[in-house]
Amino acid sequence: MTVILGLVRRAAAEAERQLREGVGLLVRLGRDLERSAELGRLLPSISERLAILEETVRGQDTELRGLRAELDSLVGQLNDRLLPRIDERMDDTERDLAAVATSLVRTGRDTAGNHTRLEVAERRIGDLRTKLAQLEQRTGLWRDLQANMARLGDDLDAMRSRMALRAAEPPADAAPAPVQNVTDRPA
Repeated sequence: MTVILGLVRRAAAEAERQLREGVGLLVRLGRDLERSAELGRLLPSISERLAILEETVRGQDTELRGLRAELDSLVGQLNDRLLPRIDERMDDTERDLAAVATSLVRTGRDTAGNHTRLEVAERRIGDLRTKLAQLEQRTGLWRDLQANMARLGDDLDAMRSRMALRAAEPPADAAPAPVQNVTDRPA
């Protein structure tokens, strides 16, 4: 019997739950009916508003179509006026770019040639500096030689003057030489 009582209780609980859901559904339907009635009263004013909005949209649509036609006309005029000039400008720009590119290529070649010439000139300058250093060294040696020669000349002059003084002095044991007459000279 306990099993039957448990089943009865479950059936009663299920029936109660179903009833509550049904009552909740009826309450919601009632509210929906009230809303429906309220909406039925508001429907004419909403219809008027919709008509006004539709009229406004139609007016704006007409204005937009007019603007679109003017815009298309302006675009067509701009294309007719600008496109031929744009092609000319593009051609001019392409020619200018080609001239600039050619100039850059020439400049690059000239730069490479100048770089080579500069390297050759730097080598020549280095060689000239080496030769100049050698020349300065030789000049120094030559000046040293000239100074030595000048001292040697001075030394020789000093020796000659000493020798001339010794030759001019009569020897101590010798008698003076007889003076000869200029006319007595043998011819």
